[in-house]
Amino acid sequence: MTILIIEDETTAARSLRRLLAEVRPAFRLLALLESVAESVAWLAENPPPDLIFMDIHLADGSSFEIFRNAHVTSPVIFTTAYDEHALEAFRANGVDYLLKPLSRASLQRSLDKLDALRLPAAVPDPTDFAQLLHTMQQLSGGATSYKANWLIPIKTKLVPVSAKEVAYFSIRNGLVVLTTLAGQEYPFDQPLDELESQVDPQVFFRANRQFLITRASVVELESYFNSRLLAHLRPAAREEVIVSKLRVSDLKRWLSGD
Repeated sequence: MTILIIEDETTAARSLRRLLAEVRPAFRLLALLESVAESVAWLAENPPPDLIFMDIHLADGSSFEIFRNAHVTSPVIFTTAYDEHALEAFRANGVDYLLKPLSRASLQRSLDKLDALRLPAAVPDPTDFAQLLHTMQQLSGGATSYKANWLIPIKTKLVPVSAKEVAYFSIRNGLVVLTTLAGQEYPFDQPLDELESQVDPQVFFRANRQFLITRASVVELESYFNSRLLAHLRPAAREEVIVSKLRVSDLKRWLSGD
């Protein structure tokens, strides 16, 4: 079995390699990568491994950025200290997720699950989102919770903003800005990658590197060059919101509620 490990914590990477040597002695490590950029480049230049272990939080952002910039066909087992990310992990080709610190038993269970999924009769319908949601709720011990409210510091005041009021988050001149459906704009002191991991993926969608939009903000979609889409938002964004060809199908499924 060929394995790619994407992990920026030295201790966690060392622990995973040791456990793999115990439960799958014949495994071959192809590479140990530490960042989104490094991973995207490696996947573009090498054949797909049999399995990828991927930490969710990397040195230069969320590992979900890898899926937006590279064609990932290998099964993925995510490693994380935060189980609220598990639902999105499954949406991004995840076979399973392991909570840190890793244990031999949990790793063995994940590898056994991968072996079972490789049997043709055992492969689940990838479009059965309801079943995936049910599975994730069981794994996490209940419904997944998402960030629903923020307190925005404005000078000497704190302004409460709920997720229902948000039109989109955007990056402008290197800074994140929250824009409400009413057209109010607030500077936001949190990276977009971190925000994306905290909000409900049924409500929020990462249109591109600069925009995290809500369904309520989408007015219409327009065909754009090279099979991309131009999203028209309300309030109108200061920049064009262009969705890449690779993200078009995901956007359509998200808007239709699939």
